[in-house]
Amino acid sequence: MDRFPKLCAAAHLLPSDPAADLADADIVRIACSDCPFYKEGEDEELECGAFKLLRHLLRRRVVTVAQILEAVRADDGP
Repeated sequence: MDRFPKLCAAAHLLPSDPAADLADADIVRIACSDCPFYKEGEDEELECGAFKLLRHLLRRRVVTVAQILEAVRADDGP
């Protein structure tokens, strides 16, 4: 069972090039889509701390989309 089913379903929409610029919509797919507090179309202008941190790390290329997807797909622990 996927812990992040919406992220995994949207993975093909994310840029695979680590040098690609990520739009906020891409980061929402990664950070927000599976969050129980996220409601599409409601208060989307609000940004939680996790979104801000992940956006910063992705844009600084500390982590990549590929690394996130690999970690999520490999996650079969509790």
